[in-house]
Amino acid sequence: MKNAFQFLNLSDKFTLVYMILNIVYISFGYNRIQEPLPILLIFISLCVVLVYLSFQDHELKDKESRFVKRLVRFLHLWFNPIMFAYFFEATSKVNHVIFYSFLDPIFQRWDFRIFGYQPAMQWGKMWDTYLIQEVLHFSYFAYYLMILCVPLYFYMKKDEEIFKRIIFNISFVFFGCYFIYMFLPVAGGRALEGAFDLTIQYRYGLFTHIMALIYRSTTHMGGAFPSSHVAIALTISMISAKFMKVLPFILFPITFLLAIATVYCHYHYFVDVLSGVIYGVLMYCLSENIYKKVKNI
Repeated sequence: MKNAFQFLNLSDKFTLVYMILNIVYISFGYNRIQEPLPILLIFISLCVVLVYLSFQDHELKDKESRFVKRLVRFLHLWFNPIMFAYFFEATSKVNHVIFYSFLDPIFQRWDFRIFGYQPAMQWGKMWDTYLIQEVLHFSYFAYYLMILCVPLYFYMKKDEEIFKRIIFNISFVFFGCYFIYMFLPVAGGRALEGAFDLTIQYRYGLFTHIMALIYRSTTHMGGAFPSSHVAIALTISMISAKFMKVLPFILFPITFLLAIATVYCHYHYFVDVLSGVIYGVLMYCLSENIYKKVKNI
């Protein structure tokens, strides 16, 4: 039995543990979750799909056509990035098991004590110009490009070891944030009066429109503390500094602007950003330490 699941790599095992913990948590809070059965069935199905893809990827090396092998390999290696969005959305559907209401007033008070006003509402009004809006909304949007492009670079280079390491790093930080979101319901800056309407208004140029479209298309409320945008962008920037020469000089400035944008664009409280920086650095360092120690287990 020791090697019964030897076809699972480290990211597979870690992701399966994450999904199984979700299944246990949803089962525990079943009566406190709206329509829990579909979420539960999806997580169970995803566990089966991941094990199946891992097994097939391991077994199809010399048995099938090149196209089939490449397709299975791609779906296996990219399983986590493909599912990140769903995992995030799921947290907003199960985040009232412990606390029945959003905890935003606490975080709003913290911001007010620091600034004497609500930066998540006021920054976007105080410096409301076409250029600033577009630059900061682009910086925020760049987060999605980071998640795709940095792993894709190593995937296209066929540097599988670094690719797997990066996927594990990003997954580790993401899942660490998601666990907090499940227990700690914080809607973020959009909970401030008038802020939600600003996030879905089509204003200014391309990137302000794109972000308005994204927020019009999602129904999630929650997942604000700590800011996964900041934590993940910082993680990917640190990864780029380890394995790339030029890209870090681009990603770190974008990450800095993204941190400002999370508040300026009314998505997060300032304390979400601070926690995202601290949490991102700590979780990335922890993921690196774990990867080096157990990658061959």
